[in-house]
Amino acid sequence: MARPPSEQHWQLFEHLYLRCPPPLHPTQFLETWDVSYSELAKLSGVSRSTIEHWMSRSASHREPALMQQRRLAVIDRLFRHVDQVSPELIRLWCDSDHPSCKGSEK
Repeated sequence: MARPPSEQHWQLFEHLYLRCPPPLHPTQFLETWDVSYSELAKLSGVSRSTIEHWMSRSASHREPALMQQRRLAVIDRLFRHVDQVSPELIRLWCDSDHPSCKGSEK
């Protein structure tokens, strides 16, 4: 049976999801990380074509959605602190039985 989130759950959501880390524009990500547009697309969860629209200075330019900017911010934070992310945290965060998490355990 489903249970409602407690006040503690809502506070965690407010603090960790809504404010932290702040959104990171793809151009800012590329200033720090030497990745190709194809790799940036994979990290962002979008197509390479979408990345090209984000980076374009022409009429086809589009701004990335907040969701993709938040995702890049999280990835940036993980990349910066990769040596501090323990296998135990990975197992807690990711259901290790789920196919998308295979290979994350060392």
